[in-house]
Amino acid sequence: MFTTGDQGCVQLRRRTGISFQSLVRPEDINTLIKRFGFEGSDANLIQGDRLEISTSDPRGLIFIEPDWWPDKRVHHNAMIYAHINSMGGVRMFQSFEGALNNDKDKAGEMVEFNGAPIPIQVDVRDTGHHVLGGVRRFTFNTDRAAIDTTSLGDLFTEQFSAGNITGSGTIDCWFQAKRALCDAAPNDQEMSILLPQIILRTELGAQFDAILQLTDGLDGKPVFYEITGLSTRVGVEVEPAGVISVAMDFVTSGEFYLRIGEPSGRILKEDYDRIMREQDIDFLLTEPTD
Repeated sequence: MFTTGDQGCVQLRRRTGISFQSLVRPEDINTLIKRFGFEGSDANLIQGDRLEISTSDPRGLIFIEPDWWPDKRVHHNAMIYAHINSMGGVRMFQSFEGALNNDKDKAGEMVEFNGAPIPIQVDVRDTGHHVLGGVRRFTFNTDRAAIDTTSLGDLFTEQFSAGNITGSGTIDCWFQAKRALCDAAPNDQEMSILLPQIILRTELGAQFDAILQLTDGLDGKPVFYEITGLSTRVGVEVEPAGVISVAMDFVTSGEFYLRIGEPSGRILKEDYDRIMREQDIDFLLTEPTD
């Protein structure tokens, strides 16, 4: 009896534990469109990134409206979900869904300030995997690089000659995300456009965590690979009257596992929201004046 794949479901988690430093200047604040900017945002941030922004400046994050915090007071750090426009301008939201939908009315308010620039540190955080919409297929290959085992004895060399296992693969998606391919997955949905954006991270690197689901058919328990990957190539295919597709090649940059059961990274987000609506990519193109 053969096993069939289940919907090509892929879940991505933006790589955490990475950060960079920058400055927010008075001229970087735009209260009209609720955006602020800093050097490095356009090259290193992706739609929906969950960011922790902090400062050592005694003034705190005075460019953010105090209503952003529960106690209505300015603090030295803030957790936000970011929407990034083509100029690198950041709009703040309280949820992953809000950042993707880019609803200006729900964005955090900005406050003008005077004086010296405010030094900030930006840390990319996340709370779990999000379903990648529009997946057509994925492939995953493994190979074992030989290492010197002569010092371990002939018997070991003959029977257990081994090396470091590495992996590589490709993820293919329709360019515009459609939820139908991953309806069974309970997590939030990413846009397929995330794939070409990942490789554009210049300082933070093109790393990500992923769950590549093979099937749900083993006594109702999903079978999947759990990997940490590094994007090496992204391609976009366009043909007249055809559907635009995007493909990303990757290699594993750490250990990977073939597992049965629930993914270890399946964690509820702090706001408990889930994305159910289909989202057009027009919101990525209505910049920089929105």
